[in-house]
This record gives sequence, C-alpha cells and structure tokens, in this order.
Amino acid sequence: MGDLWLSQRLAAPECDPCTSKSPHMRQAMVDGSRLLAGVVILLALLALGGCATAPTAPVLTQAQKAGDLPPLVPLRRFVANVDYLDGHSLSPDGSKLLWVQTVGTDVGLAVRPSEAAPDASSVRTFATGTLARPFVSGPTYSWLADGRHVAYIKDFTGDENTQLSSAPEARPWAVTPWPGVRSTFVTRGDPGSARFYFTSNGRDRSSMDLFEADAATRTVREVARSEPDSRVVGWFIGTDRQLAGRWRQLGSADGSDVAVEIREPDGSWRRLRTVKGFDFFALHRIDPEGGRLWAMTNMGRDKSALVEIELASGRERVLAEDPEVDLDYAQYPPVRGAPFGYAKEPGLPRFVYLDAALGDEVAKASQTARERGWLDAEPVLVRPSSMSENGRRMVLRATTGDESVEMLLDRETGRLSRLTPPRKPDPGLFSPMQPFAFKTSDGMTVHGYVVRPRGVAGPAPLVVDIHGGPWARDNWQAAGFTNTQMLANRGYAVLKVNYRGSTGYGRSFMLAGAHEYNGRMQRDIAEAVQWAIDQGIADPKRIAVMGGSFGGFSVLAQLIQKPHDYRCGIDIVGVANWPRVIESWPPFWRNRHMFAMTYGDVGKPDERAAMLANSPISSIDRITAPLLVIHGSNDVRVLRQDSDDVVAELRRLGRPVQYMTFPDEGHSVRKWRNRLALWREVEDTLATCLGGRSAGFDYYELMPRQVR
Repeated sequence: MGDLWLSQRLAAPECDPCTSKSPHMRQAMVDGSRLLAGVVILLALLALGGCATAPTAPVLTQAQKAGDLPPLVPLRRFVANVDYLDGHSLSPDGSKLLWVQTVGTDVGLAVRPSEAAPDASSVRTFATGTLARPFVSGPTYSWLADGRHVAYIKDFTGDENTQLSSAPEARPWAVTPWPGVRSTFVTRGDPGSARFYFTSNGRDRSSMDLFEADAATRTVREVARSEPDSRVVGWFIGTDRQLAGRWRQLGSADGSDVAVEIREPDGSWRRLRTVKGFDFFALHRIDPEGGRLWAMTNMGRDKSALVEIELASGRERVLAEDPEVDLDYAQYPPVRGAPFGYAKEPGLPRFVYLDAALGDEVAKASQTARERGWLDAEPVLVRPSSMSENGRRMVLRATTGDESVEMLLDRETGRLSRLTPPRKPDPGLFSPMQPFAFKTSDGMTVHGYVVRPRGVAGPAPLVVDIHGGPWARDNWQAAGFTNTQMLANRGYAVLKVNYRGSTGYGRSFMLAGAHEYNGRMQRDIAEAVQWAIDQGIADPKRIAVMGGSFGGFSVLAQLIQKPHDYRCGIDIVGVANWPRVIESWPPFWRNRHMFAMTYGDVGKPDERAAMLANSPISSIDRITAPLLVIHGSNDVRVLRQDSDDVVAELRRLGRPVQYMTFPDEGHSVRKWRNRLALWREVEDTLATCLGGRSAGFDYYELMPRQVR
C-alpha cells in the first residue's frame, strides 16, 4: 500500500461560528471565501475568534484547572505551510542553494547564491504547488550538473502519474507533459551539462524505459528500452554518467529471480548477481573506472548490510551491519568513491561515520552550533545532507529531540551559517518521542514509539496511529510541528507500533506477517495497546485507532475484532476489500508475489475466498464505534470504492460514520489546504470521542487556493 501522509479542507460556519462539528461548514467556504469582500472576511474572523473547546476527559480537565497543560497551538502551525523552509541542496559547484519554502499561500522551490543573505533581493522562487512525494517517485528535486538548471517532479492529481519539469532558466520546461504516464528522475548527466536521465512508462504502462533529457536544448532522447523479451525492471547510471547496470526479471511472473547485470565496454551485459524474489538488493553506486559497486542487501543474511562488490570477480566485502535492525541508508561523496557513513534505527536513529575524519569535522561543527545557541541540546543525529562536488561546502542537518536545523559549512574557511530560520516553539510546548519494546504473547519482540501529553498526570486518552505498508515502519521524530505533536498538544498519548510484517527489523520479522494480516499483526497492535495501559500511559476507556492504507485496514480490523473498548476510528484510504485491491493495482507494480505471500493468491478460488472473508467489508456490521472515513478520489493503490462501500453499508445499518473525499488527491493527501481540513475534522472527531482539546476554526481555512 505504501505509506501515507495527511492533509486539508476549507471551512466556514453554517450557524454558530464556534460549533466544532459542522460537516458542511468547511465545504461551504471553499467557494464562498473567494466571493467575500475584505470587510466581510474581517467580520468573520472577529466572529470566529476564541472558538477553542475545552477538554472533557477528566484527567485533562483536572490538568487544565491546575494550569498544567501547554498552550493550545493553532492547527495551521502543524499542517499549513506557514513558514516552511527546508531541504537545502547545494549546486554542484557550491555557489547556489536550492530548497523548498512557503511561497505566498502555497509551497514552491527557491534558489539563491550560497554566499548571499537570504532576503527578497537574492531569493528566486518557482515551481509553486505541491511536489510529488519523495522516494515514491525518486528525488523530488535536483540540481543539474551545470548548476543553472533544476529538475523537479509533480503529481498534479494524486494518481501517481508523476511529471518532470526543469527550471529555473527562462520559463519552466515541461519535460514529460504526458497525461496518464509515470516518469521518475534518475540522476544528472555529464559534468557541466544540463542533461539528466529519467525513466517513463509512456510506451508500456508496466515497464519503465530510460531517457536522457537536455534542459539547455529542451530535447529528449531514448537511451534504453525494456522489451518484452528482456523484462528490464530497473536501470542504473554509473559514476561516469553512462548506463552501467540494469535489473532484469528472468521470468514473466512477479517474484521471479532478478538478474543484476553490468554493462560491458562493448555494450554487452554480464550477470553479477541473481536475486531471489524475497531477497533484497538495493544498488547504490557503480564505479566502472574503480571497478567497484556498493549496495544494501540481505542476501544470505537476515538483516540488510552495506556491501562493496568487485565488478570483475564479484567478490563481496561487508562494510557495515547491525545484529538488531536493517541498515536504513548510506551516504556517498558527490561524484565517486565509497560511502562515508550509514544510518540505522534500533530505537533512536544513529548515523555512523566510516570516514572518521569527516565524522570529527561534523562533530566540531555541531559543537559550534551548540555554543551559538542554534541547538537546544546534544543532537540525536548530525549528518551531511548535501555537498558540492569538490567537497568544500556541505549542508549539515542536525536533529535534536525538539527540532531539525540545517547549516552550511565551508570546510576551507570553517565558516558555519544557519539555513533553517528560528521557528522553535516555547520551551515545554511539545513532548519527546520515546522508543519502546515488549514481548508479544507468542514471544516475539515488537518495537514502537510513544508520545505522552505534557502536563497530564496518570493515564491519558490514547490515539493508536497505525502505519501503512505493511512493508514499512514508523520512525523516531523530533518533537516539532508534526501531526503526532498536534495530537499530544490536544491532550492525547500517541502510540506507534512496528508490528510483525513491518520492515526494518530483518527478513524473518517481516516474513512473520505472512497470512497474519488479520491475525497476529492485529494481535501485535492490540497487545501494544495493552502494554500502554499496563504502563499507566493509556486510559483503557478512552482509546481511538487511526491509520492510512494498510493502517486504515487495521483500523477497521481493530473495530471489528474489538480487543479493546475503542471509542472511535479514523480510516484514511483504508483497504476494505482485499481481492479488489489486488486485482486493481497499478500497472507499474512488480511485487504481486509480496501480496500473495502476505494475503494469498487471488487467482486461486479458495485463497480468494479467504481473502474476502478476512476483508472488513465482510464483517462491517460488527463496527459499532463512530468512524471517520477519508479518501482521495484519484487513489490508484486503494480505490475509493473501498471507502464508498464501507460508508454506504454503515449508513444502511444506521451506524455513526462521517465521510470526507478529496477530488484532487490520491493515496496521500498532500495539498496543505486539504491537510488543514482533514486534521480539523480529525481534531473535532477525537475531541468528541476521547475528550481532548480542539482549537476550533482556523482562519487559514479562509485562504483561497492558487492553482498552478
């Protein structure tokens, strides 16, 4: 299913401006706000002031009377792009910076000279509007090798048919303006050029062909094609900026062995590795000149390790591994060379430096930042996030328990400058995220994270936030302006569970979820809730479940199975009918064997029947708790029909259910106005069923939308 992250809607009162539950209120404002004259808007804002609702849960009421609760933070601070500025990237020569920031009432990209002050005279903004999700479609934005052009990806409707554009020289160039076609950025081209590689499925929706584009001449050429007889499922560009590797499926069925092949100087292909269907081999870098490649793999082991492989002999050397968890990622010098460090997350995240000298240099810069008051505590994690090609300048990202700060380090002069503007909340406003682990009833160790609300003594109302996937995991987050901290600020404890079947804890832990999606996976979630109750964290009479995609399915499963007295559920793009999901998946997916391993083979009548029996739609009559259902109309992973069916049946049964749909979203609700509306509904739903606080109407809901 993939992960999901949430988002928006505009709102206005029908009658009472302080009514926190008005289903039609926000939708009315979508059209009406554009017609309001300035004086009417002013009067509306005055009428809407002070609409926050007090908590009703006894433990929160007591804390509020004692003055122990932190200030109620406006919702816009968590989900609207009020002052967002992050993700700095250095141009290849280090002379410019590229980042994402707020542009008016939207989000966009911005550039400036790296030596210039970040003011209006030096900053140029462009590419306004929601960018595609990172990692799902490759890098969201990237400098090209000439240091003048930028390539970036957008997903205009949420259907995951991502489109590439290039800027900021002259007017933006729509590189792939092809409706219904998915294109992804691969890497930039030759040094000094405006060329870059990308893949696209325009010829065959199930295969990605490789192309090279030139932003200077605005031309595109085909480099390589995935023909039916070759069954290429991935392409790789070497450090010489030429086609160097490919992944080729050896059989027609998903789960067939995949050959990792290296391109020889004469253009022929040589097999380096054969990867089994449930093995993992992520190729990071091929250096044809140095005769080596680097990858992350779990072949022959349970936990994924960072390895170096000699191209000529195929000999493998392990550079790093961990006995508890998979390694998350590795980082490399910009042009060529071995990795300088890697990340892992057994509880709190760690970045381990293989280059000790670089690690010392980063630690020294971090200490300087501490002395200047840029960091409020010793960082949990400090790592380079971008480097110039000569290595002289690098962007460092330091994450403490409360915030992430980006800094620019000139390694030649030692100059360190802050890039992230100060936006730290008042001390004591948010709560730290703490890792936990417990033994399940069948003896498996399950990990997760918990956040407790500030100022609350004793068990608090609990929101169980269930991640999607299931081949994903929850990660530790700094206590900044996040969705989790919004919930904690409203008075809730938040529990995140990496149930069996999640990634990050090794092959055997993930495979332990096979055919347990409606069984042991759900038991893990329920037992984690019991752990929170036993620890005095959660009030057993005030618990809600929330999640998206597979997490949304788990919300429905928990409400059906009733292992706890759940007061309400929030199902976001959740699966209700497994056979339909698997029979309707996107054509570019090549992981049907993973679905068959976890859920069953939809092509076999007995297994298909079992999948339908384990689908929430088959037991929907058992849901009696209030339910909020949310779905993007353009979702290609879980069709909106799943949510339509759930809502229709619950309404037929007379059960309490609310339904939000977004016509311009897909599997993720990304646009900030949609996020604002979504979280306003979540905020009010939880206030009603759990008794937490609500900030009420947020005047950012009046913002007109800029469509570009």
